[in-house]
Amino acid sequence: MAETAFPANLAVSPEQVRAARAVLNWSPQELAERARVTPDWLHEFEQGREPGDDLDPGEAERLRRVLEEAGIDFLDAGEASSGGGPGLRLKQKGGYIAAENLSSANDV
Repeated sequence: MAETAFPANLAVSPEQVRAARAVLNWSPQELAERARVTPDWLHEFEQGREPGDDLDPGEAERLRRVLEEAGIDFLDAGEASSGGGPGLRLKQKGGYIAAENLSSANDV
């Protein structure tokens, strides 16, 4: 994967945004509207280019917040993931019982 010119402390990486959109089946236009960014800004961000002359970290933060509200759980590098790098997963829905907590008492 190509490295981006973005600082490591951004709220979310371009790769995570593209992956989250795919998981949610959202178009770039839909995410741009929900996050209150322009489609052009989102396109540049997702391509790993700094959108415009002044990068506003608030825009990346809005992207992250909107995606989290839609059920995306972002993983930072080193968190539980098979590759150890940054990633994402869908949050569990209510009523989920982790495998280690399954028993005859909660068998439905």
